[in-house]
Amino acid sequence: MNCDLIAPHYWWIERLGMGRTLERRRRWFLPQLGNARRALVLGDGDGRFLRELLRRHSDVRADYVDLSRRMLELARQKAGADRVNYQQADARTLDLPRDEYDLIATHFFFDCFGPNELEALIARVADAAKPGVQWIVSEFRTANIPARLLVRALYLFFGITTGLKTRKLADHRPILQSHGFRLTGASHSRGGLVVSELWKR
Repeated sequence: MNCDLIAPHYWWIERLGMGRTLERRRRWFLPQLGNARRALVLGDGDGRFLRELLRRHSDVRADYVDLSRRMLELARQKAGADRVNYQQADARTLDLPRDEYDLIATHFFFDCFGPNELEALIARVADAAKPGVQWIVSEFRTANIPARLLVRALYLFFGITTGLKTRKLADHRPILQSHGFRLTGASHSRGGLVVSELWKR
């Protein structure tokens, strides 16, 4: 999806709908990233996570990929360009180097893809990962009726404002496991509606 239309307003739309919950989910595992040096950050929007990543880990260099030109501009304003390579690209077709990254971050990004697209995306990104890579995932869950209704409403909103075609969450967990990743940590908010996960391979 392309968030150019809503990019300047995204932070307050998020804050109005979810308070600081999504912000906390993005940052949850930052203290546990150890000696990460090369990061791939996909679809981070306006760069709030990227800014914190660079602030907390002074040796990290990041490739930051987003389809939205305006989101990239906002991220550059927040995080600067000293240790970041900004790329306006579709993650599904982006040419990634092999065995390059020891940290991958995808926050509220997997929900943009159907199962087949997500399988192909994770396979491509996994090929770009070094041994011992850590992968941070933040995502929604639909474990109960209120959560399903809220996620359905979010899909409707983003379908109208960004052209997003996906209408249902795909389960990324078995796909990551099939590529050799294991879940080493998880934390939930809002009664399980939102989860932060740390995966390693």
